[in-house]
Amino acid sequence: MEKPAIEVIPACDGAHLYQSPTETVLPEAPPRGPQKTAGLDLRFVTRMSRDLGTAVAEAARADGLTAGAWVRRLIMERLALRSSLDHRSGRPVHRPAEDTVALVAALRELVFVGNAVSCRDVPAAKASLTTVREFLLPLVARGPAR
Repeated sequence: MEKPAIEVIPACDGAHLYQSPTETVLPEAPPRGPQKTAGLDLRFVTRMSRDLGTAVAEAARADGLTAGAWVRRLIMERLALRSSLDHRSGRPVHRPAEDTVALVAALRELVFVGNAVSCRDVPAAKASLTTVREFLLPLVARGPAR
């Protein structure tokens, strides 16, 4: 007796569904919940006063880091250690909405710069670059987060 043919159906996410005449076998689902960052497998918990915790959070925010990343970097500096794995942050600190609006406006203005350059309109390109600079310089001067 001949075995039924199995049809491989590509899915939109690059996985494959295997379908026989009697059943469909779904690929294994990805794990749910928060995923550990590869290599950062040790958790160190410490207690501190609310004032110290607030000061750490504010300093971290000023540097554009999470509190955990800021403390990791401080410890590495104190111990004179270098580790690119420990140096990176797991979660970015987000910019305020008005910073995002300014970034979008600067990007939009860069389109005008490109158009002016392609049309060889140097005065328009310079004017658009000045506008881009007006959007970006305050963001750079202020830092990644307030």
